[in-house]
Amino acid sequence: MNFLLYGLLHLTRGQSSSIMDNYADSYEKKRRFYLQSAINLSRSLRQRGVSFTLLTNKEAEILDDLKLLGYEDSITVQEIDFQLYVPDGLFYYSTHFKLDVFRYFASLDANQYVGLIDLDMVAVANLPICLKNLAEARIPLCYDVSDQLIPAFGHDVILRDMQRLSSDICAGRWYGGELIAGTPEFFAALDQEATIIYKRYLKIVDELFHKGDEMITSVALEHLQRRGIYVADAGTLGIIGRYFSVPTVKHPQKSFKYFEKCFLLHLPVDKDYLAQLKPEQVEHRDIFLKHYKSYLSTVWLVRGLRKVNRLLRSR
Repeated sequence: MNFLLYGLLHLTRGQSSSIMDNYADSYEKKRRFYLQSAINLSRSLRQRGVSFTLLTNKEAEILDDLKLLGYEDSITVQEIDFQLYVPDGLFYYSTHFKLDVFRYFASLDANQYVGLIDLDMVAVANLPICLKNLAEARIPLCYDVSDQLIPAFGHDVILRDMQRLSSDICAGRWYGGELIAGTPEFFAALDQEATIIYKRYLKIVDELFHKGDEMITSVALEHLQRRGIYVADAGTLGIIGRYFSVPTVKHPQKSFKYFEKCFLLHLPVDKDYLAQLKPEQVEHRDIFLKHYKSYLSTVWLVRGLRKVNRLLRSR
């Protein structure tokens, strides 16, 4: 069984990339921002014997950037056909094209086991035995982040909106978009469900608490599981961890000691930090963890000083 990981970098001028707009003020800067993160992720995975390919709609632009950066051999780039209609200005615009990636995965050789992962990640541990077992057994894998979303938004809100997309939703579990893996057969079934849900999504998207692929995928996955398709949870297995370096006032979070043992570390609020690293700083676990912990100490110190200043000014 071949095990391959992919990332997505869909590029469109004039579309908001949400949080990335805070760090890059032009299309070209955003492209290189994401690309640097993809290079670092690819190199960290390569150190652990895992192949990574960056899927895109702008291969020529990315290859030109790689030459300028001097990292032509650091990452494999592949252009695929994107057909999904996404309304201009929709929040998390580019993430919606993950649905096209599902369709692409469905077209691959039946013997493969593939996964789609976000770019703001680093591989910090060796490939887990359980992940090898899941790939060999052809068992789909996702990341259930309900323990983060339910405390933050409320289960009633999540269920309400998921049921607006499909009235038969019962559990309302929420799956993060940073990891989804399985066989082409699994992705064919997921694509079939997602296509139906997406049509309804477009009609009411402005009324939903969440915009993006996670809403559609979470509904589709509950449908598949109710049809008897077992999907393993990468979070409880320690395959992946989503860590926030800011206070998580709306949901409890384990200490960083837990997350540094995961195969994949997702750092959603540290995109700027990841994009500024050199590949040499992420390839080796000890070097990266030392650097990131130093960064965390600085972030916490600055945050603490700001809090003290606010208290002093309030007196």
